[in-house]
Amino acid sequence: MTKTRLGRQRGVALIVVMMVVALVVIIAASMGGRLQMQLQRQLNIQDRQRMLYLALGAEEFGRRLLAKSLKDQERTHLGQAWAQEGASFPLEGATLTGQITDLQACFNLNSLRPAKKLGPGDNSGDNASGDGDQERSANGQNQNGEAVQASGEGESKDGASSNQAANKPPEGQNTGPGGKQTPAQKALQRVLERNATELSIPADYLVARLTDWLDSDNDLQQSGGAEENDYAALQHPFYTANSLMVNKSELRTILDLTAADYQLVAPLVCVVPQDAVLKINVNTLKEEQAPLLAGLIPGIDEEAAKKAITARPSDGYESVEAFLGELGSNAGADDGVKALFDVKSSYFQAEFTLETEDSSFVLTTIYKLDQKANPVVVSRRFGGPG
Repeated sequence: MTKTRLGRQRGVALIVVMMVVALVVIIAASMGGRLQMQLQRQLNIQDRQRMLYLALGAEEFGRRLLAKSLKDQERTHLGQAWAQEGASFPLEGATLTGQITDLQACFNLNSLRPAKKLGPGDNSGDNASGDGDQERSANGQNQNGEAVQASGEGESKDGASSNQAANKPPEGQNTGPGGKQTPAQKALQRVLERNATELSIPADYLVARLTDWLDSDNDLQQSGGAEENDYAALQHPFYTANSLMVNKSELRTILDLTAADYQLVAPLVCVVPQDAVLKINVNTLKEEQAPLLAGLIPGIDEEAAKKAITARPSDGYESVEAFLGELGSNAGADDGVKALFDVKSSYFQAEFTLETEDSSFVLTTIYKLDQKANPVVVSRRFGGPG
């Protein structure tokens, strides 16, 4: 009996030893896996940091390229060095590609924001918005605003003041209930009616809802608009912005705008951060943007718009009048339409992409020209298109 019990005890001891060994192996494997994960995480952080600094270097290169290209230039056009396409630079362990585009070659959604309604005691020169930020809110203003320094990644500020111009409704007219539309609102409605015919909501409703999203009050601007009460009634309620857009991806939040609607509208529009001016540079429009141009000008078809773009001199049109003359005698007969265009630009967007064997990094930067035509970074966005 004693020998049998001793044998059993030896068997139990062996099992315990095997369990301990297995436990040690599991712990060691876990520690090894965690160590490898930490090492890989550190390598990823180092790689991202390197990519960030390379992208910021490309951003500075783009800024200097813009400054050199636009120095002492009376016009901004696609024949200048900044507009070169397909630029690629081989780097150690990565490839950098970059493209600079004119942010004034598209429809700025922020231009839909109506001018502040002034009270008896208000300063007529003050165009401050309800959230305290000063903004340019009229067409036809001086494009060389005061310089604004970027205050951080993803932030954008603009300290320029506005002059009275065509986008501001005439005295006695406003964009409140039943009020007349501004030239910018009319222009976007024409663009949508011509180029986004499959929208699930009427074009004038979308324009009204965008205006309500941007303005500083809670009053419906037009029939079909939507204010905070409408968004508060949703299953997942939220507030309206009541301020300027930062990125056109904010379109996705507009009431009843579907994903299919967004795909129709997004290629036609853009957002200039903290700037409510609509000035489209006729010298940087591309042939594929003829539908946008045709929608902006009443009575002009897409073929005429494309002809005006292809007939443009290599150094651009000398004036808006020369451009409208190419379109025909009826083009620009409305001063409100004429004020939508210019031959110079103040805002540019650069997209820098770094590609390695197993990762990529994208930096999108917006530059603004100050009074001395020096580009200043006003916003940065990391990642793909918004």
